[in-house]
Amino acid sequence: MPFWKKKDNLIITAFVIVFFAGLAVWLDLCCVKAAFFSQSSVNPSDVTFIDKDQQSHTLKDFKGKPLVVNIWATWCPVCVKKMGGFHSFAEKFEAAGGQVLNISQDNSMGAVRAFYARQGYNFPIYLDNTGQLLDAFNGTGLPTSIFINAQGQEVGRIRGGFDWDSSEAASRVQEYFGLKIAN
Repeated sequence: MPFWKKKDNLIITAFVIVFFAGLAVWLDLCCVKAAFFSQSSVNPSDVTFIDKDQQSHTLKDFKGKPLVVNIWATWCPVCVKKMGGFHSFAEKFEAAGGQVLNISQDNSMGAVRAFYARQGYNFPIYLDNTGQLLDAFNGTGLPTSIFINAQGQEVGRIRGGFDWDSSEAASRVQEYFGLKIAN
């Protein structure tokens, strides 16, 4: 009997195809997105996002201080894994005079609140459930962290998992903003 006529072979083949298609979607196909979709012409400073009280904000509201914008989501495994280190980095960076915006791409404020409560995080909650901010920065995946100087200009960026407790994080803050933070 030919290979494709056996019911078990068809089921296994279908499972393998669905598995790899799901894996490709889960990995965000960042290279495909960058290759086939045009770069955004929207200025990131004009994109609105909301806080826990449903108040709208833009990056212009935070101009005047060194800023690290971390775009993440609770459904992103790398984001969740690296959030503990980012939280301790944020405390040191803010103590040195900077500000951190941890902007989630989740669909609901409730998911972010629940995640923060479980982990004991005290970040202010910001939400961009449209993904427009990441698109405006021409980002290709989560997490993406953007370093913005006091004049509102991007001076650096980190895409993907990063060890926020490392000396490299402190070096970047020193290089981009002239601020010293402890490792």
